[in-house]
Amino acid sequence: MAIEPLSRRTLLRHAALGLGVVACGRALGQPADRAVYVGIETQAATELSKAAFYSETGRLLDRVPLDFRAHGMAAHGSRVVVFPRRPGTRFALIDEATLEIVGRIDAPEGRHFFGHGAFTADGRHVIVTENDLETLQGALGVYRCEGVPRRIGQIDLPGPGPHEITRHPERDLFFIALGGLETHPAYGRTPLNLHDFRSQVLSFDFASGRVEPMDVWPGSEGVSLRHLAMDHAGRLYVGGQVADEARGDPASVLWLVEDGQEHRIAEGAALGGYVSSIAAHGSEARATSKESGAILHLDGRSAREAGRIEGAGGAALSSRVEAVSGYRILSLNGETIRPEDGAEFDNHGFAL
Repeated sequence: MAIEPLSRRTLLRHAALGLGVVACGRALGQPADRAVYVGIETQAATELSKAAFYSETGRLLDRVPLDFRAHGMAAHGSRVVVFPRRPGTRFALIDEATLEIVGRIDAPEGRHFFGHGAFTADGRHVIVTENDLETLQGALGVYRCEGVPRRIGQIDLPGPGPHEITRHPERDLFFIALGGLETHPAYGRTPLNLHDFRSQVLSFDFASGRVEPMDVWPGSEGVSLRHLAMDHAGRLYVGGQVADEARGDPASVLWLVEDGQEHRIAEGAALGGYVSSIAAHGSEARATSKESGAILHLDGRSAREAGRIEGAGGAALSSRVEAVSGYRILSLNGETIRPEDGAEFDNHGFAL
């Protein structure tokens, strides 16, 4: 299909479609052994992943094989979307009730995904971070989730390297960690603008299509902002990774945005200059680092270290889930879980 910028009129038209049609959701009232957590297990030999679904008690319900190396996830109702690790070009939709793949979507030619996406509040659209291989600039791909999933357009971003995207809990206002690094699969994962890149957080209003930069924060130089999560009070936690050691400060990788003001969380120094993931629920959040193994409990501007595990990566929080995974171990609601033989857990886990 032709790829064109998504106008405000187009956005409003698609948002209005589908009234009376069942969106990507299902009724409340699930059986006790329904899936509450999804982890990604990747085989070292093949670099292919499986999405592993677990119950609240830590029971494995099933592993869903994927034909790519997976990374982040998003969910709404009965639909779970699994995104590929950069520079993957396909993501999959899984039905939570049957644990079967119900759709696959390929990136347009000349683009790849960055491993993350987020649903709109009504579940009709999923917004995905993408890389334009011709310009090396970032974009948001907008996909309809109803019926046969398809791409309906894009929103261009003011810079390269968008990574994680999250939505405000009460409205279709999204936040994007714009990492700032230009990359191309022909050069592997090597940044092409390491010595002068600038990273920042963006907001995106779905109804208007407007993108607003939050500007570059003093002290974040040399740090590529990658991960973010918002708690129910509207506090935005942002995590980065030191990319340019000549400029980056390992103590400046964890930030909080509250009431429009950014604050560096000093305890982020325990993360060794590398935030692997951030999860938030209610008034709390968790941040992890596969480099230092540290797990931080966050509550507003305060933080405390809650422990360390090798390769601390995937963190997930919900009313029914408290989870964190390392390379070869997952702690889910106090239960210790191991991946398949030959597999490791990815940086991200997801609470359904």
